[in-house]
Amino acid sequence: MKKSMEFDEDEFPEGGFGWFVVLASWCGMACTFGMVNSFGVYQSFYQTELYSGEKTFKINIIGSLQPACMYFFCTATVYLHHYFGVQLTVALGAFIQVFSLMMMSITNSIWQLFLTQGVLFGFGSGIIYFSALTIPMHWFKRKKAFAIGIASSGSSIGGVIWPIAVRRLISEVGVNWTNRILGFIYIPVAVILLLFLRPRLPVKLQETDYFLSLYRFRFYYDLTILKSRKYLILLFAFIISQMALFPGLFLTDLYGQRLAHKLHRSLFDPAYYVTLLNAASLFGRILPGFLADVFGRLNVLIPFMLLSGILPLSLWLNSSSSDIVFLIFDVTWGFSSGVVISLFPTLVPQLFGIEKNQSRMGILFTLAGIGALFGPIICGAFLPLAGSVEQYITDFKRVAIFIGVLFLVAGGSLCSLRLLISKSLFQIL
Repeated sequence: MKKSMEFDEDEFPEGGFGWFVVLASWCGMACTFGMVNSFGVYQSFYQTELYSGEKTFKINIIGSLQPACMYFFCTATVYLHHYFGVQLTVALGAFIQVFSLMMMSITNSIWQLFLTQGVLFGFGSGIIYFSALTIPMHWFKRKKAFAIGIASSGSSIGGVIWPIAVRRLISEVGVNWTNRILGFIYIPVAVILLLFLRPRLPVKLQETDYFLSLYRFRFYYDLTILKSRKYLILLFAFIISQMALFPGLFLTDLYGQRLAHKLHRSLFDPAYYVTLLNAASLFGRILPGFLADVFGRLNVLIPFMLLSGILPLSLWLNSSSSDIVFLIFDVTWGFSSGVVISLFPTLVPQLFGIEKNQSRMGILFTLAGIGALFGPIICGAFLPLAGSVEQYITDFKRVAIFIGVLFLVAGGSLCSLRLLISKSLFQIL
């Protein structure tokens, strides 16, 4: 029989062209969450130089709009996939990303950054991210967590490379040319996405005219999934975890610089805390993904979710007089939070099956945008506009408590979900 790339709907290749799909997904993750995870560099630059007179929570709005709009636009991405196909949808997302970076290069006020760096880049990234996250699931079943872990590692590697590149470019050519250069870099990445980010089964387009279909816009979500208590618990845990995640990603870089200023020394260059955090997150995305395919994704996720809550309360909260303690926190929390980011999306098809998966994933990420939006803004309000460095460091303790408690709540919710599914501690889930 002649070999073919065609597979039945229930047959998963578990490799082959699927690895090229994972490669494209990796690139998409690097240019979406990889850049969002690097906002701490922009946060520090805006806070200390460009908009030094603005309150922290205002600058945090820029960063929080990115993941919030990414998640909110997951709903529209389902619609776009349905009507226009994956390739055309990905092309639209890539264009919006490049356009937003070019527009960022001509902004001269903070409200313009809300629109360009926050909303526009978030919308474009939402299209790419949701496509990059869901398409590899068409190609893998047994190795799904491992494949998604590899793809998600693009976020971490992007989070390592982008902060170094952005910081160096800003110091050499200024922030405007930095954003233009990033826009040009995104163009060849878009080509890779268009070539390889393809679904296994053809997307059936509607026969109606595309432009007329825009007036008939409706979401193809089966809201009966909200009757599931297990799904609602999972949804709550994800929203809370996202509310806790992004303040840590955005503010560790700023805290590290303030701490070095207070101590008048630093064993580690404070400008690279966000880079180190994302580097640790890389291992947190890949290694536990392999373990999750063996021992169960929920079983692996729960302890790391709880650990992500314990670390801020035990280490960050007690780092005001020791940069070594904060360095240890930066690495360990980066690893544990990477597990949370990587494994959470893979729980949905595992626990509920592939049927109605788009509805579950779309609602999951859309509502998670609420947490991603308000988490950094709330934490930014904890920090003063002016005052001594000691007071600034003290106020950061509120941020650590906020992050730690929310992660513990999310972890506790997953524990209740685990017991609801099975009370056997040794069952693979």
